[in-house]
Amino acid sequence: MLANLFWSPCVLSGLAVMALSSWVAAQQSTDVRTYLPPGRIVDIGGRKLHLHCSGEGSPTVVLVAGGGAFSIDWALVQPKVAGTTRVCAYDRAGLGWSDPGPAKETVEQTVGDLHALLRAAGEKGPYLLVGASIGGIFIRAYQHAFPDEVAGLIFTNSSNRVGMNVKGKVGLIWELSEDELRSAYPLPPSVKGPAPTREGEPFDRLPPDLQAVRLWLDVRLWEKWDPAKAGPESLLSWRREFLREFEETDAGKGHPLGELPVIVLSSGPVASESERQSRKGAAARLDFLSSNSVHITATGSGHEIHLYQPDLVAQAFVRAVVAVRNQVPLSRASERP
Repeated sequence: MLANLFWSPCVLSGLAVMALSSWVAAQQSTDVRTYLPPGRIVDIGGRKLHLHCSGEGSPTVVLVAGGGAFSIDWALVQPKVAGTTRVCAYDRAGLGWSDPGPAKETVEQTVGDLHALLRAAGEKGPYLLVGASIGGIFIRAYQHAFPDEVAGLIFTNSSNRVGMNVKGKVGLIWELSEDELRSAYPLPPSVKGPAPTREGEPFDRLPPDLQAVRLWLDVRLWEKWDPAKAGPESLLSWRREFLREFEETDAGKGHPLGELPVIVLSSGPVASESERQSRKGAAARLDFLSSNSVHITATGSGHEIHLYQPDLVAQAFVRAVVAVRNQVPLSRASERP
């Protein structure tokens, strides 16, 4: 829907499939145009967010989806992890089955909402936070705001280059000024495009029943989105967060997160020191956040690794769980509980 915003990359078990299919069938039998949430609707104080948790044990893994993505996008991974520990996926404000918030996808609202949601739902920390794509800056910001609640961070192709076309000038949002980003709004009606009619790559890797649910969610999101009412708040917030993280990870500053477990799942190899010093991309710095860090290359994967290689992603999550649970470095942790 945001045509002038560009991104650069940065099988369910039989029982799970049956359960999800039964859930979808139940919704279809009630109203073919309405799908009830698979999880709980939790009141966070005047607004309600959707939280879907499964499994038992600690630490709890919290899954933060990418931009415009939904909790069900983790459906190929969540059941695999639930056999080892508690795992929760949720929909950010205005997405999926969650109420919209006063701001749209800002770092401040996202972090505050997730903190309130986990507390209201009674989910106990510290948590292993997982961030896909733009979700990477959200989990970094959460750790910054609530360090005692975070047992580790896992990045899956966290956003590398987020840019904007501003009146013919194309630049990364941290290279553009705040005034330049503001000048791109209001957006022209043409950026909305036609209504989605099918789920394409990579979401067609979800089971067919869930593709139908996802298309329904996509259409609802498209129907609600009005370019004329869109504002720069989210991009300005992301810009500030990227700049804070750049400052925190500039060369010569050591490991800002100390020995906190950090796993970087990426389609590319581990970053070089020269890439770390550049601000042409953000993902390169993730490998230097902690002295207790592991880089896992998802060779041949597209941007949504959790859809292209769910087994690899689940193994990485379990490895982090084992490291936290047994208080051992990631380098010594097994991919099996």
